[in-house]
Amino acid sequence: MKKILVWLVLAATVFSLCGCAAKPAETAQPQVPAETPAVTQTTPATQHPAETEPVVQETAVPASEGNLFLKVSAITFSVVGESEDIYLGLVPRELVTWESDDPSVVSVENGVLTAVGVGTTTVRATYEDQQVAVEAGCLAQTQEELEGLDFEVLSQPKRLPPEVDMSVPCTYFDNCAIVGDSITYMMLQVESKGNYLGNMLFMAKGGTSLNGFVLRFKNIYFQGIEMNLEDAIAASKVDRMYILIGSNDIGSEPQRELFFENWDILLGRIREKSPDVEIVMVSNIPQSATEYEAKQSHFINYNNLIREYNEKMKQYAAENGCLYLDLHCYVEDHCGRMSMNYHLDGFHPNDAGYMTWMKIMRYYAQYELEGGTL
Repeated sequence: MKKILVWLVLAATVFSLCGCAAKPAETAQPQVPAETPAVTQTTPATQHPAETEPVVQETAVPASEGNLFLKVSAITFSVVGESEDIYLGLVPRELVTWESDDPSVVSVENGVLTAVGVGTTTVRATYEDQQVAVEAGCLAQTQEELEGLDFEVLSQPKRLPPEVDMSVPCTYFDNCAIVGDSITYMMLQVESKGNYLGNMLFMAKGGTSLNGFVLRFKNIYFQGIEMNLEDAIAASKVDRMYILIGSNDIGSEPQRELFFENWDILLGRIREKSPDVEIVMVSNIPQSATEYEAKQSHFINYNNLIREYNEKMKQYAAENGCLYLDLHCYVEDHCGRMSMNYHLDGFHPNDAGYMTWMKIMRYYAQYELEGGTL
């Protein structure tokens, strides 16, 4: 099993942080049949060789230094009238100066962007000698006009994450695990190409589900031994676990009805064995679809359910002492599907999709180091 270190670095435009260009994926993505998201279970991996360049130390910058953290580097609204708060902190909002180059396209007030007209512009957040710029725009005046746009336009991602220098080695995730099904397992294949998350521990098994973990017919291999998930977490002695699970449950009506009951059981088991472990629930992601498939009701219904259950998961996390990381908003297109930019086989992202996920993890890790909270 492979442990991962991740260090997150802010955009080049953000004061006091490192460069901003993410390293592109170098090799082709692994192929998995679209109809079955299952992959082979993970096996222990050897440690990465020592880096020749110095490792960035995980020293928190005092919040008083006031680094600006924005949720996106770019956002494209679908229809005039949509709005979104893109500010994360840590500077008090009222101390930040906000400006839109063209308020007739996108206006901004205290970090909340609103689509006013069709087009593109730049929104800037300034505090003292720091400035962060966000590309912002809107596609259509009305929903009817939006639906008449080309599939290629509609299948672009609505949001781009903040830029992060993925080549910088870091140590934030040194004692963390990430748990999931084949979606998580396949990120391991991409991560290993560049050690983007360092030495984080992957605990993933293809085809599993929340229901599978609870009924114990899908377990985890840790150090070559098959274990129940809660036992593997306890044996690993990690401080934090990220878990993305549920797409197979949400797609099955009987399992969907047991979704949060199963979460209660799984969290109880984990906390009984590892009472101090911090749990981060990661949102499930929508399916992608070709232009023809996108019109089929089962794709639309599934993605609507994913969005609905992510909202419920966010509330559930808050009520049950868990943190929540929203991955869905960064991979969705203008119709609530996984953007074709990140499409591999319908269920799984391609290399670009996984790089986006890892950028998000690293960016929010930096945000937490400097005093923010997921």
